[in-house]
Amino acid sequence: MAYGKQWQTVREDGTVVTRSNTWSPPGSHPVGYGVKVVTKDGELIRVEGDDDNPITTGRVNALNLALREYTYAPERIIHPMKRAYEDRGKDKWVRTTWDEALDTIADKVHYFQNTYGPESIVVFGGTGREACIFYYALTFSVLQSPNCCYAQSGWSCYGPRCSIADYVLGAGYPELDYAGHLPGSYQDPAYTVPKWIVVWGKEPLPSNGDGFFGHCLVDLM
Repeated sequence: MAYGKQWQTVREDGTVVTRSNTWSPPGSHPVGYGVKVVTKDGELIRVEGDDDNPITTGRVNALNLALREYTYAPERIIHPMKRAYEDRGKDKWVRTTWDEALDTIADKVHYFQNTYGPESIVVFGGTGREACIFYYALTFSVLQSPNCCYAQSGWSCYGPRCSIADYVLGAGYPELDYAGHLPGSYQDPAYTVPKWIVVWGKEPLPSNGDGFFGHCLVDLM
């Protein structure tokens, strides 16, 4: 999203700046961070904050600052790996192909379905806003198991916060920056800075959990 500005530019030093959005916890969902991805000759150089993003206003979190480091980390696993049964608990992984990995998984699934019944398979899912809408159907139709467990993520955190924001504040998005809809944000004449802020069960300054950006507290202070 370019916010009305050019989405990609080339700087004098030859680097290409692409406007984008990073979205991954902690601290990047549900709205993400507006960023400028700086590349040169196809290589990621760094990630900068996008000043035109109306929510993150040029800030970036630790994930963005470390993006290049873990993208090119030599120990990063980007291929399927396998390990012999007798080597469980040992660091004796070897690279395999995607075809072999998928065939191995399929063989195991068929084995448990045919030997113990499909109900012997349990699917447990955690945080993942996109994935969570798929694995119910995959559990029931593909694995033919009734056991789909979604004990984490939005059921216990994001959903209740949305409900509280709806009923108490009349706003469905529980972002700490409730002045975001005003043209001048906290500097808007229509906004009154609160005298006290109670942070209960959260540490937004170090964690930026689920849209509760720590920089909003800093702005208000």
